[in-house]
Amino acid sequence: MKLISGSYDLECVVCGEINDEQQTTTYCTVCDGVLTIRYHNKSADIQLPLKKALPEPISTGYTSLRRFPKMSEKYGADIWGKLELENPTGCFKDRGSHIEVQKAIEMEADAICLASTGNMAASVAAYARYYNLPCFVFVPEQTAEAKLAQATIHDANIIRVKGDFKTCIELCRKFSESGNYYLAGDYVFRGEGQKVFSYELLEQGGSDFDHIIVPVGCGTNFAAIWKGFTEARDGGLIEKLPHMVAVQPDGASPVVERILKKEKIIKDAVHTMAKAVAASDPLDFFKVLSGIEESEGEALTTSEEEILVAMRELATDEGYFAEPSGALPLAVVKKHPEIFEGKKVLLVVTGTGLKDTGVVAKYALPSPVLDNDLREVQNYIESGYIDLQKQSWGGARDNVLANFQMRSGQQKQLQRYLNNLTQKGKTLSREEMEALQVLVVNEQSDFEYPAELVDYDITMRRNGLVEAELTFNIDGEDETAAGKGVGPLDAVLATCKLLTNHLYAVNVVNHNIEVLSPATNSLIMASVTLEYAGREYMVKSASSDIIEGTIDAFLKGLAIIKAKSITDSGNGVPRS
Repeated sequence: MKLISGSYDLECVVCGEINDEQQTTTYCTVCDGVLTIRYHNKSADIQLPLKKALPEPISTGYTSLRRFPKMSEKYGADIWGKLELENPTGCFKDRGSHIEVQKAIEMEADAICLASTGNMAASVAAYARYYNLPCFVFVPEQTAEAKLAQATIHDANIIRVKGDFKTCIELCRKFSESGNYYLAGDYVFRGEGQKVFSYELLEQGGSDFDHIIVPVGCGTNFAAIWKGFTEARDGGLIEKLPHMVAVQPDGASPVVERILKKEKIIKDAVHTMAKAVAASDPLDFFKVLSGIEESEGEALTTSEEEILVAMRELATDEGYFAEPSGALPLAVVKKHPEIFEGKKVLLVVTGTGLKDTGVVAKYALPSPVLDNDLREVQNYIESGYIDLQKQSWGGARDNVLANFQMRSGQQKQLQRYLNNLTQKGKTLSREEMEALQVLVVNEQSDFEYPAELVDYDITMRRNGLVEAELTFNIDGEDETAAGKGVGPLDAVLATCKLLTNHLYAVNVVNHNIEVLSPATNSLIMASVTLEYAGREYMVKSASSDIIEGTIDAFLKGLAIIKAKSITDSGNGVPRS
């Protein structure tokens, strides 16, 4: 595969104006439309808009082209995958970043800048660092650190901005104009790098695909792949062109929604777990529209549940862990088998699931932490919970545990939680109800509380300490004590110890609060880790009140310690 420097024009796809790249590398200076590269000559080699086309410096070779035998048999089609997750930073963006960074250096930019919270930030940062070009990444203030980890490790300068992502884009554009800074993003030169995908595929023997299915956000990658095929045809490398299929999630589908009207729309917001394609303003809409029309292709959508099922199937059937957007192509094959039956189909697996493990954590039922006890392991396996974890993935989440056979002790504990919450006027959302059910199923249930909370009072002291006064009912008698701490929970736990030391002298190793939603009346999960007789017990409790949840977790910990002590002494109690 030979890379050459091509002579070209920078043309607006909307008004046809020829632009000067010294004035713009993003939008048309006349109509603000998107730009494309029109080469003056046809060539069998890959033409790039660079004075000197350098080979990819980080990649170790082509991304794999693999046949998916299990899926091919299941769906009656010859299904293959191009594993873009094998690129250096784990996604297809690297192809475009390679060219953008080279272009920035060619134009003698002092730095490169972009607005991004995910794949593009990591990719541009990696190539900028390789070529010793400073990189500035603009992100919204609430962006999670995990999202920025890759960009940070590649030495990017992270600029947090108050406001949403649109605000970051606007500020980054102003920043680029304030100095000699190259503005990177889903713009014209990025597409020239991503079109190399098509030439690579042809060199791997992939000239006979009937359909190529591409996840679409801004549409830049789809447009680039189609441009690569058309330039390869014009250069005499191929005669047949594939049908291009654009796929978007139902909740983020401005391209698909308007593809028949041939009219670009911009949404106020889009909602999908496939964050890599969550674009409300599809920059390259008209390029995608052209690709679909010229290739007699398709524009399809798929649901969030179908994306989850496809993620799981790609991993379990073929062994590849893709991010949600990378599973979109399989999802539409599953949804529309009649379109692809008997055809040779390529799924563009755009990125690795290791970039977005939070999706798995969110949609998989968690596994409990079991005691170091073979009986506990056997009981857990026999409970059916493991099968439930597998069956619930990607399915409707409403009342996912409704058909699970709880032990009587678990049923009692669930009812106890529900009664307490009802008394406080708390109504559970679907997500909160599921979290409560999971908590009960995953905890030991054969115990009785050694004490019951009767009342509590919290007082702030002038010296900065907090005083908690608690009343417990222990063996039918009300007992009251007061303790101090550096905060309300420290004071409460210190007082819990004072009241129960004669039962079990425990140490509080740690405590934590997890709020399940931003609502003021949210369900909270309080966790307390107790140490007793050289062992640690991490216990959770659910409540709408932080103080009461923490107290309940402490008392439940004592109950579990008591039950464990009885079992260890040989006076086992029957499991409920």
